[in-house]
Amino acid sequence: MNKVSNWMNFSASIAVIMGILFLGMEIRQNTDMMRSQTRDAISEKQMMFSEWVATEMDLAITIAKVNAGEPLDPGERVMHGYFLAGVWREWENSHYQFQQGLFDRNEFEPRMERWRQMMRIKSIRDSWVATRMNYSPAFRVEVDRIVEVYNAAPHDAMPSLVYP
Repeated sequence: MNKVSNWMNFSASIAVIMGILFLGMEIRQNTDMMRSQTRDAISEKQMMFSEWVATEMDLAITIAKVNAGEPLDPGERVMHGYFLAGVWREWENSHYQFQQGLFDRNEFEPRMERWRQMMRIKSIRDSWVATRMNYSPAFRVEVDRIVEVYNAAPHDAMPSLVYP
């Protein structure tokens, strides 16, 4: 009976180990799937913003005015403000996904570069400062660092860039 009991204990131990290994593989596959879905969802949102600019002439003109440093009329200021709020919410989501490990550094760094380029425009930085409290503290820290760099740099050291 002892041999049978030992065999059963050994078999049960092997089954438990196999179950743990299987569970680990499933978790890894699930994490990979979540990364893929996250990247796809964020890319889809970015394409949506690009489509807005490409198909909404008023928004495209407003963005062009901002890039050229031209004044906006009240309606354009509202349009641009809501556009920026959407852009920043998407950035905040990207940042959150990166913090959660669902976005690799290699994928996140190009987004950070895009943030840096967009924040070169003073009126956009000013809009950020006016609305920054609408976003999560960790995200604010990231964008505030970018804003600080540009606010400290001499004005002529920043070439004007057109985004997106």
